[in-house]
Amino acid sequence: MGNQNYVNQNQAGLKVREVSLPRLLLLTFRRWRSMLAAGLILAVLLAGMKVVKEYRNRGVSNVAQEEYLAAMEMYNASVEAYNNAIEKFQTKIDAKQKYFNESLLMQIDPHNESVSTASFVARTPGLEKAEESGDVGSASVINAGNVANACADYIMNGISYDKIAKKYGVPEQSIRELVLVTSDLNHFTSVFKVQARSMDLKMSREIMDLIIKSLEDNRAEFTKSLGRYELNMVSRSDEVAVDTALLQQQTELQNSIATLQKNLQTSQTALKELIKPSVASGASMSTIIKHGIKYGVAGMAGGIFLMILVYAVLILLRGKILSNDEINIAYGLRNLVTFPAGNGRKKAAFPIDRFVEKLVSDAPDMSVSAAYDVLAAKAENLAAGQGMSTVMMVGTIGGTRLSSFTNSLNKHAKKENSPVSYEACSDLEKDASSIRRLRQVDACIVVEEIGESSFREAAEVVEMILASGKPILGTVYL
Repeated sequence: MGNQNYVNQNQAGLKVREVSLPRLLLLTFRRWRSMLAAGLILAVLLAGMKVVKEYRNRGVSNVAQEEYLAAMEMYNASVEAYNNAIEKFQTKIDAKQKYFNESLLMQIDPHNESVSTASFVARTPGLEKAEESGDVGSASVINAGNVANACADYIMNGISYDKIAKKYGVPEQSIRELVLVTSDLNHFTSVFKVQARSMDLKMSREIMDLIIKSLEDNRAEFTKSLGRYELNMVSRSDEVAVDTALLQQQTELQNSIATLQKNLQTSQTALKELIKPSVASGASMSTIIKHGIKYGVAGMAGGIFLMILVYAVLILLRGKILSNDEINIAYGLRNLVTFPAGNGRKKAAFPIDRFVEKLVSDAPDMSVSAAYDVLAAKAENLAAGQGMSTVMMVGTIGGTRLSSFTNSLNKHAKKENSPVSYEACSDLEKDASSIRRLRQVDACIVVEEIGESSFREAAEVVEMILASGKPILGTVYL
């Protein structure tokens, strides 16, 4: 029943968790009120300290101070802009130069290019009748074009050139760049030409041989999706030629590098020529207020970030389930359904709470009622198909909530005359009667809540069920 990955029945704590940082951060947003309060407190403290300090040391407020601050702000912005531009230009230059130096395509002499060329024609059943009748829009003509397009795409993106790449000690992409496919779609035939370019004919032939062999080996797969077809090689040749298009491509890349280097030098020169403004004495009241606002904003951001960090650490220390795949991956279980955010809890009073719950949830866009119907249908297919009629709902979300959830599920199941019935069982690790009842049911479904249920406790429940030999149909997350 999908539990083949279960190995360690007695030590759930040894299961490895893959913690998703984005999910962890999203779950902290449920405490947005505390984050906002901490941000406001820190904003007031920092802004107040800054304003008081500058007010005491403000000296004489004058226009010079205002001009100095404005000039300094412009200077800092210019320095940052030039530094960013220099870094950006240098990064692009390094990447383009590395590509130019390492790419086989860029090392080919366009006036002495070794090219292996093969032309193919794709034909499909009924194409001859279409030729006779002049029906260029017939299905056979369209299918022939589809075959040619599929082959061209497979040559450019589907064939693995890894062996040839390893042989010549280059990345696979460097070999793939050497292949060029051009299509010529006529009225009744689909013709395309393949070229394998390199610095010597031996490599070009090797690449072309691989392409021809791969097209033949993949014929059965194409036939399954495209139907019967014929792919004939019309001609094949090996020659040394002049490639003006490649020459233009290499020239454009070199010109691009030269332009970037020129822009880099211009930015470096402009940065060196910047003059830092002279410090002015005194500070105006408006400047003090601006500084207070800046520190307030920084304090707000710092307070929120600090609380996010605190809550993230608390969630990790408490071992909460962060997503609907942690238990599933650890024990090879399937997820039957993830209910809309906040199901079974008190409805959020504020729009921001509802927004956060929707943001946190991994659930698909469906109503709670639809989720119950989907769960009942999936469980019925899995259980009834193997002659199972009684399914135990287990989990660590609390007896009252689990019973309410199970009752709602039974109502939806009975409405569809389902042969499967469900019963709730909480505290499986602590209640002897629940453990004995486990022997009498046919299967189990694990119900947990993301961000609230403990991974260790949920794992212990799963371990108990698997150790008893009962199949687990899957998991449900609230």
